[in-house]
Amino acid sequence: MKILFSLMACVTLVCGCSRQTPGLSVNLANVRFDAVTVFETTATFTLRLNNETPKPMKFTGGAHKIYLNGLYVGSGLSSEPVEVPRLGSITQPVTVHLSNIALATRIKSVIESKSFDYRIKSVFYGESWFSRMRCVSEGRLDLKDFTPTPEPAETNAPASPAPTAKQE
Repeated sequence: MKILFSLMACVTLVCGCSRQTPGLSVNLANVRFDAVTVFETTATFTLRLNNETPKPMKFTGGAHKIYLNGLYVGSGLSSEPVEVPRLGSITQPVTVHLSNIALATRIKSVIESKSFDYRIKSVFYGESWFSRMRCVSEGRLDLKDFTPTPEPAETNAPASPAPTAKQE
């Protein structure tokens, strides 16, 4: 009986630590490339944390792994405490160090296709050891959406006269 109870306690502990948190989702809101070296590119990923539960969620930090087209390209850590309000969302900037070597073999296909799939595997840490929460976010980013809009061309046409008020 003691062995069965111990086994059940271990299974419950292992399953509890690796659970996907209901009501918590992470979405990619923005990407900004900051620095580029031969082996590494530093980028700031702005993540949107959404809380779909009626209780606020507090985190003391997090770890995020970034995948592009199924290939692991880098990770980022966030050590700032955040609180996601009940039934609300916040944005959190995360500095991510991307491996240029891992990207070198795949970047040509991304440029040619003008889009890529991304996956973010996040682990958020609460105030206690047992308040670890995991979240996986997937999406598709279409580079065509980020094409700058051209400025209207200047013309040599004369400017139209301003309307004048009539006096009676």
